[in-house]
Amino acid sequence: MTTRDRVRALLAGLVAGIAGGLFGVGGGLVLIPLLTGGLGLTQHRAHGTSLAAIGATAAASLFVYGAHANVAWGTAALVGIASVLTARYGARWAARTSARRLTHAFAVFLVLVALRLLWKAPAHAGSPFPPGAAAIGFDLALGAAAGFLAGFMGVGGGIIAVPAFSLVLGMSQQAAQGTSLAVILVTAPAGAIEHARHGNVAGKLVPALALGAALGGPLASWLALRLPHEALARAFGVFLLANALHMWARSGRMTQESGAVVPRETSGDSR
Repeated sequence: MTTRDRVRALLAGLVAGIAGGLFGVGGGLVLIPLLTGGLGLTQHRAHGTSLAAIGATAAASLFVYGAHANVAWGTAALVGIASVLTARYGARWAARTSARRLTHAFAVFLVLVALRLLWKAPAHAGSPFPPGAAAIGFDLALGAAAGFLAGFMGVGGGIIAVPAFSLVLGMSQQAAQGTSLAVILVTAPAGAIEHARHGNVAGKLVPALALGAALGGPLASWLALRLPHEALARAFGVFLLANALHMWARSGRMTQESGAVVPRETSGDSR
């Protein structure tokens, strides 16, 4: 790996860290296109490498959110436990199937959530679930969905967790993002380990990516905690829309990824 590659990886991690800290996601939705475009990784390997790096975003950003009491630790624990159990299955599926149809469905989901946030930012109303089985069941179901998505798409799962925490559980946008980062801290490594078993992690890139993410995350988190709730929620909606459009467009280049055949590594992957 050349010095130029390391600099590119550092900058890619920095951009992903900024997105992760600002919106409470791991940054994989930003990082994966940078890995496939600027660093020449295949789609499968970009997903695994993204998961291996974005834990650094979560760890660095979580420190800022936690210091300002914007993490619901009990909810994060339940969602995180369930996500760890399902992340490996998402990663296994990603290793042997095309992501095109799921990407289209997920892009539509992002658009619907984004429109809801842009139409009316959720009020901080508290959870509709009283403590008990219903609340625990929701947390576990959300964790299972977020973990599977994280393993399959190479993202931290915050793209589902943040809207669910704010729209369903009534958390403030800042608390939703902080809690999401706590979940990503355990979900991302679980998915990365499974991807690594299939040879889909570019290990030499991970240190530079993680360093960049760790630098960008806290600064963006500090900014997020100072933005008004409604403005931050609507900014997150715009972020979701942009990613949905990007994912839909990118899915057109996935048609060659099918069955059990993993795409042939490009020369850019041999690092």
